[in-house]
Amino acid sequence: MRDRSLGALLLAIALVAMVGYFWLLFLAPEDAVFLGKTVNEWAIIIPVIIIVYAVLVIVAWIGWALASTPPPLQINIK
Repeated sequence: MRDRSLGALLLAIALVAMVGYFWLLFLAPEDAVFLGKTVNEWAIIIPVIIIVYAVLVIVAWIGWALASTPPPLQINIK
């Protein structure tokens, strides 16, 4: 896939996602309920969960890197 077509595809996907998110957040019917919450509430909850988990995965990755890296060798200077 060429760079221009990939860029156009990413642009189109982003625009569709923005329109869909706007609809879910502001224009979804109020009587649409899933697991006791409205669609508008899920449109806020899901991105917040994704952001929090992404930050926690980065923190866990940094912790794993620190825990699994061997200590530096000592240099004996005479």
